[in-house]
Amino acid sequence: MSSPFSKPNLRAFFAEFCATALFVFFGAGSVTAAVAAAGPQVQPVNYALSFGFAITILAFAIGDVSGAHINPAVTVALAVTKNIDPVKAVLYVISQCTGGLVGGGLLRLAVGKDAYRSGIGLSSIVNPGGGLLFEFMGTTILIFVVFNVAVWSAGVTANDFGGTVISSLAPIPIGLAVMVAHLTLGPFTGCGINPARVLGAVVYEDQFWDSDAGKAFWIYWVGPLLAAVFAPLIYWVMEGTVGPGSAGHAKAAEADKVSPSVETTMSAEMTMVEKYTD
Repeated sequence: MSSPFSKPNLRAFFAEFCATALFVFFGAGSVTAAVAAAGPQVQPVNYALSFGFAITILAFAIGDVSGAHINPAVTVALAVTKNIDPVKAVLYVISQCTGGLVGGGLLRLAVGKDAYRSGIGLSSIVNPGGGLLFEFMGTTILIFVVFNVAVWSAGVTANDFGGTVISSLAPIPIGLAVMVAHLTLGPFTGCGINPARVLGAVVYEDQFWDSDAGKAFWIYWVGPLLAAVFAPLIYWVMEGTVGPGSAGHAKAAEADKVSPSVETTMSAEMTMVEKYTD
């Protein structure tokens, strides 16, 4: 077992740190910019595109270095399914949260306290229970898509995740999942679905902790972490494996070959009977 502080792992931690910092800066920055340009009545599409495209380009950028988790919920999902070492997963989460704090801090430094917006807020028509469900569902669709299309979740060479053109385009549907989640959840919770993004942005927003979202801050952690366990379970029921992406599909197909179905067995037996009957 390699050291968690080997050179490849250190590069991976740094990649997660940088990508999460950029994600928070440009994601929360898009909310701040939209409010500055149009006032508080911001349409979800104004920031949903930025969050979705940011994940896509960052996943393409660092996917072959770290797997491009850029989200503690994704890392936890891969850890509970044993696709990443627990110690490495903890260091990933630390890197992501630290990166989020840096990204949010740089944005606050750029625009000042009066203009700064985290983008996180709980609608007056949504109670904490509803907010928890929104965050759970938004993270579920993200992780469900990640497990179905992931290429780099644990390493290209070790897991042979890069075998097809379709699989190499995985960041595109993942980014679209983030965009769809923001279009739906944005007006209700601000669409966290990423504890590092939430933490990194809200700590610099004045009076956030006195708001409804601040008092229900726990939903932005509990919802995504529950989804990190639930979404892989859906994938397992559907695919018969918890190995994400093309590697998981290949393993499932191999298992099917090793354990032939009842229909295949019966067909073989009928062929033998016909052979000896003739």
